[in-house]
Formats: sequence, structure tokens, C-alpha cells
Amino acid sequence: MEALNHDSSTISVMYVEDEKDAREILSSILTRKYPDMRFHIAENGEVGLELFKEHRPDIVITDISMPLVDGVRMAAEIKAMNPDTIIIAVTAYSDTKYLLKSIEIGINHYILKPVDYGNFFTIINKSIHSILLERQVRTQQENIRKLSLAVEQSPSTVVITDAKANIEYVNSKFTELTGYTKQEIIGQNPRILKSGAVPDSEYEELWRTVTSGKEWHGEFLNRKKNGELYWESASISPLHNENGVITHYVAVEEDISERKRAEMEIEALNINLENRAQELEAANKELETFSYTISHDLRSPITIIQGFCQVLMERHADQFDQPSMQCIQVIHQEIRRMEAMIKSLLKFSRLSRQALDRENVDLGAIASTVAMELQMRQPDRKVEFTIAEDATCFGDPILLRVVMENLLGNAWKYTSKKEVAVIEFGLLNKDGKTTYFVRDNGAGFDNSKADKLFGVFQRLHDDNDFEGFGVGLATVQRIIQRHGGKVSAEGEIDKGATFYFSLGGRTT
Repeated sequence: MEALNHDSSTISVMYVEDEKDAREILSSILTRKYPDMRFHIAENGEVGLELFKEHRPDIVITDISMPLVDGVRMAAEIKAMNPDTIIIAVTAYSDTKYLLKSIEIGINHYILKPVDYGNFFTIINKSIHSILLERQVRTQQENIRKLSLAVEQSPSTVVITDAKANIEYVNSKFTELTGYTKQEIIGQNPRILKSGAVPDSEYEELWRTVTSGKEWHGEFLNRKKNGELYWESASISPLHNENGVITHYVAVEEDISERKRAEMEIEALNINLENRAQELEAANKELETFSYTISHDLRSPITIIQGFCQVLMERHADQFDQPSMQCIQVIHQEIRRMEAMIKSLLKFSRLSRQALDRENVDLGAIASTVAMELQMRQPDRKVEFTIAEDATCFGDPILLRVVMENLLGNAWKYTSKKEVAVIEFGLLNKDGKTTYFVRDNGAGFDNSKADKLFGVFQRLHDDNDFEGFGVGLATVQRIIQRHGGKVSAEGEIDKGATFYFSLGGRTT
């Protein structure tokens, strides 16, 4: 008898016998013979039916002649509830009518008393084997059903061919994707999907791989029944029989058309970005040329004009009336102002293009140094500085010093009309990120115009009140942006201003 990988402890038996002595003897023999099985004992057919409804045993061993409900009636009701239940009838009668009735209701085995235990155990063993075999078949069928559903309902297409690559099976996803019905595709070669865009050498390599017993992985541009092209990623594997001979091939394929379209779009974007980078590089070179022109060609005539103004004022002052002399003085002053503006613009251009050299920077120490330098220039001013000592960051120390010089310098300038100026440098946590700030109690500004602060030559104060060209804050913004950070400001007229800035991570 074939061995089965099942535990007989999962099998339950009900024994029904109205004679107490016979019931105790046989139940004792059964429990010793089959200690792993579960037993239910009933003294008559009525109790037997109740036990069956509650426990649903796999095997029922029953006497035929019993009061209340006899074995034949009980067996008939049990078979009605579960036809697969194995019933073994044990009786002292060999009347033909009982035998025919037993056959009619489906009693599986009929044993006469006195019981031949050898024959009895053989019947039970066969019954156990039959139950376990049925369970194994049922489990295999369920597994096959689940596998079949998984393949049929798979989001990927599944194709199975014979050893000559003739299609024997396709799942629903295949017909949905390609437009071919199962009747149209069965018996065809998968090359019916060829688009003509894939070289024959790739198909030849595929065939060499799978016929050698290996898996093949790759991508195809295929054609649907309606002529539409689509991309798919495929894995094709050979199937072997018990002798190792290839009998079939199975292909699992995924539609990757959307991914391919996205890749092509990304490639186009990268090309555009590369072209844009080249345009920016050309623009930077033009800017360098422009800066050179300013520093040499433009400054030369300015120097000449300034020199002639100086000559006129020194050598020919007595030849001009007072209004004319004032005009020459204004020209001289404006030329000097233009020269200063050109220097500021060149400095801004140079700092915008200077390579970053990052390291750990102590902004607090830089702020203290800048504050000391400002106080040394104007020792008579009353200015209270508050500087955070733990303000450190990662960046270019030279460029970050320029930031601090401009921000603290602005604070120093715009608090010049205060009897006691207050300037603070510190840091805070803003939206989970370290943000540095410079705050003062100076002239402030109209907060609705804060967006104009960081433009080149943009100023919110009159030149007569505070000197400057409007390049410092533009320089600050450019340096902070090059560090991957942001800069912003808030203020109120005559109540001071606060400038905030953050820096990017530790990448260049």
C-alpha cells in the first residue's frame, strides 16, 4: 500500500454498539491498536446521530440491530449528511435483506460477528488509507486550482509552448494585452508578435539559451493584433520531465510600455538639461567678457573724465563762475560714484562665480570679528552687540565672511541715527532647520517691499539718508543660494529689521 505523508491522528472514529460488554471490549481493542486516533463511543443509534452531528467522524463502526434507531437507519441518515463517511457495519446477522439494504444506503463494509480481528483491522487500515489518499488528492486539487487561478488572473502575461515553441496556453492578460483570442493564438509561434524592430540575432540568442536548459531574460518591442507597438520585459524558462528532457517553455512577460515612455521622456529632458547647461556656460563666459569690458574698457574713459574734472577744478577754477564750478564738482562726484558702483558690480560678479571651498565654519567668531572692526572704525558710537557663540555651519569661510560683513554692516549703517543701537546675531530652529539671523533696531523698511531688497542696485532708502549702491544684499543672496540655502527679511519702518538665512547640507 502506498505510504502517505499524513498523520492518522487527524482521523476520528465513532463506534456505536448497544451491548455494553461488546462495546467496552471492542473500544478497548481499537484505542490500543490506534492510539493516535480520536474515538467517540455511543450506546445506540440515536446517540450516535447526535455525536455525528457534533463531531463529524471520518469512520463509523456500528452494530445493525439496536433499539431506538438501528444501525441501517442511522447509516442512511449519516450518508445523507456526508456521503464520504466510511461506514463499517458489524452484526451477528447475515440475512440477505440486511446486506441488500446496506448496499443500497452505501455502507462501505459489512462484518459478521464474531469479529475476525485480522480482517477487521485490514478493513480499518484500508479505510484510513482511503481517507488520507482522498485528502491528499483534495489538497493537490486545491493547490492546482489556486495555481491555475494565479496564472489565469496574473497581472503579467503567461505563455506556455511545447518543445518546438508552438503555443499551447496563454492566460487572460495575454489576450487582453495583445488583442488575440486564445483560439487565434493556440498553435502559433510567439514570433507572431514580432514588430520587425528587434534584430533576428536577439531571437537566435534567446533560442540558444533556453534550448540549452537556461533561463532567458530580456526586453522586446512587440506588435499587437491591431498593429500597435508595445514594450515587454520577458523571462522564459524551459520545463523538464523526470528524465531531464525539455518538454515545454514558459514565458512570463510584463508590459513595460509606460516605463519605456518615461525613460524616453527622461532621456529627452536630460538632453535638454545638457543643452541648457551648455547655454548657461556660454552665458557665464559672456558675463566674464562683460566684466572684463567693464573693468578695462569702461573704467578707462571714466578715469579720463575724472582727471579732466580734477584739472579744471585745480587749474582753471578762477575762470568759472560759481554755478559752473558747482556743475564741475557734481560731475566729479558722480564720476567717483560711478567708479564705486562699477567696483561693486565687479565684486558681485566675482563672488557669484567663485568656487566653493567648504569646511566647518564658526559664524559666531566671524560675527565677533566683524563687530569689533565696525566699532574700531567708529569708536564714538554706542552699539550693543549680542552674538551667539554656538553658531557653526559647513560652508565656504571666505564667502560666509562676506555675508556677515554685509548683514552686520547694513545693521551698523541703518542704526546710525539711533542714540543706542542694538544689533544681534543668533540662530533658531525654523521648520526643523537651523536658521541664522541678524536683527537690529534701526531704520527698518516697508515690509510689503521686502522682495525688492535683494535685487542689484535696488534700495528702499534715500541716498541722502544712507549711502550705498544696493549690491550688498544681492551679494548675500547669491552666496546663500550657492550654498543651497535661502535668505529672507522682515522689518517695520523705524522699528528695525531682521535678516534670516539658512544653508544647505554637506554637499558641494
